[in-house]
Amino acid sequence: MYPLSAGLYAPRNCWYVAARSAEVGRVPLERFILDEPVVFYRTEAGEAVALAGRCPHRGYPLGRGRIEGDAVVCGYHGLRFEADGHCSHIPSQETIPPGCRLKTYPLVEHWEWLWMWPGDPALADEALIPDNRTPTLTDPAWVKRSPLYWKVEGRYQLLNDNLLDLTHLTVLHADTIGGGDVAGTRERHEEGEDWMRSIRWIPNAVVTDWVRKSRGIVGPVDREIMLTFAAPGFHYGHDRYFPAGADHGNDRPSLDIHIFHAVTPATRTSCHYFASSAVDPVTFELSRKHPPDTGSAVKIFTEDVEAIGEIERLLGAAGDFEEVPLRADVHALRGRHMVQAMIRAELSSQGAIPDRSRPQHGDAH
Repeated sequence: MYPLSAGLYAPRNCWYVAARSAEVGRVPLERFILDEPVVFYRTEAGEAVALAGRCPHRGYPLGRGRIEGDAVVCGYHGLRFEADGHCSHIPSQETIPPGCRLKTYPLVEHWEWLWMWPGDPALADEALIPDNRTPTLTDPAWVKRSPLYWKVEGRYQLLNDNLLDLTHLTVLHADTIGGGDVAGTRERHEEGEDWMRSIRWIPNAVVTDWVRKSRGIVGPVDREIMLTFAAPGFHYGHDRYFPAGADHGNDRPSLDIHIFHAVTPATRTSCHYFASSAVDPVTFELSRKHPPDTGSAVKIFTEDVEAIGEIERLLGAAGDFEEVPLRADVHALRGRHMVQAMIRAELSSQGAIPDRSRPQHGDAH
């Protein structure tokens, strides 16, 4: 399914951010993850739980139920399911049918995010959580923004494409973080087994008035933008500003902002978007002297969310189309290829073969 190849949706044997920690409490939270309804809640001890979100009796959403002790109770006929998924009580009978239980999902709380493994639970290894590679998220010295969240009415790979191709900053974010020279600056590409990185070094950068005011930038600057993609849905990097002519390999930046994006498939045509940022303690003092315009900062994210929604609107009304690739798309196409390779490896291990009779989006790289 565009922008991936026909028959490909999303890899399952990996960690996805499913919710912010603050969202999950003693009231059931329903959220679709990879086309499946999931119910999240916390036990009396505060442990987060993720269970299949549909009662096996009549299919009532457990997100509309209630929490009793460590169990979720269906709001339709009162079936009670414990945190391990087994049914412990049915009001209308004493016998519990063998199939009356819920699938449980491995769930790890790391920083202010809940990471869920929707695939084979036997393969769930916490060491594979990609934000383990980004220590500033858990370094107490760095000043973090509490994570933001949007439900995006667009398929997840469209948002991945957006984050993999930063040339859109010049146009879509022209009034905020764009700068007229982002799109025209040569990109350096690096790639590993399950990650890829885009780096842009922009000497004498043309930065917007918003950047200068909100980030306290004074005088001419050199700018470095880096974003790493940990497939299939985590992006992290930095936006650094140096005094013009500085040795960016050795000199400390005058402002260093780390950026984090998590993209999680919800349904075939929607996704969850989580984002946060961190500033190093030294340059944070500078930003305190020039407090950012919070509304404009959020506007940066909503511009992306709205753009993806508009693309999805046309896909829903007019169907898939054959895009015209540009030279700037090479990095994003490599990202698609990486995600597709993960999906195909899973399908191959299951003996399934995706439909390759239609054009293969992202294979021409």
